[in-house]
Amino acid sequence: MELWMWLGKQFLGESLAISGFEDFKSAVKRSLFDDVEHIVAKAGQKVPPVNPEIVAKERKVIEIERVALDMDTDATIVPCRDGFQLKLNKKLPLVRQRFACAHQIGHTYFFDINKNPPEKPYRRSTSHYWVEEGLCYEIARRILMPTSMMHEWMENANPPYIKEFKDMMLSFLVSGELLSYRIQDIGSWDVLMLIFESGGGAIMLYKVLKSGNRMGNVHVARRGLKVTDPTLHDLLSRAFKGEMVQEEGINLTIGDLRGEIASFGASYMGSYPPKVIAILTL
Repeated sequence: MELWMWLGKQFLGESLAISGFEDFKSAVKRSLFDDVEHIVAKAGQKVPPVNPEIVAKERKVIEIERVALDMDTDATIVPCRDGFQLKLNKKLPLVRQRFACAHQIGHTYFFDINKNPPEKPYRRSTSHYWVEEGLCYEIARRILMPTSMMHEWMENANPPYIKEFKDMMLSFLVSGELLSYRIQDIGSWDVLMLIFESGGGAIMLYKVLKSGNRMGNVHVARRGLKVTDPTLHDLLSRAFKGEMVQEEGINLTIGDLRGEIASFGASYMGSYPPKVIAILTL
């Protein structure tokens, strides 16, 4: 509550009298994310890929250094005189460094940057930590994939979308998983995005993301589901071997989801451990 109230004062000002805490949080997030997209534009980032290191300057990040950090640490940010110092793990692939930079920019929103050096305005706690981390993931997505840039791609795409999906990954320089979440944020495609991983000779469901208004009543079994449908297994096996798979009008069984899939696209996305993103329209 303390964290949200402080954010509310920063982004809603005198408009704090919103009935219901959930409505209040939604209003805070809208205003926060508007500010994030504003600083991206202010930093002169008009086309993808956005350079998060330039955007960082808008949040008083005065120094960015690439250093060898532990593999468990993607990046760190610490307040200093006149702003922040950010360190990126130089051992990471470029795509992951870009995300780590954008994520750390998100953390600056949880400091009072009018203080010198910036200070945390609320007490630290486990609950505050997880709220902050979750919002930083959302902020990072909006830095790297601003809404206006995403709309230009998504409005001109056609099912099964997998070719456009791969092209967007290359254009925005983001991972397939991060792009899936951003597509879910925007919600203009009516799709299921299923992320699969392979191990021990089996293909398993790693994550399910729903997008659009038509998927609300669609249920797919939980994470860890082993793929047993022979048609789906064959399609995903081909994708894991590097083939971009596109099919129309097929019947699949995926956990609780049984029936005809209007279009199906799947592609290996080069992450580690290897994952395949499958996009389904019903």
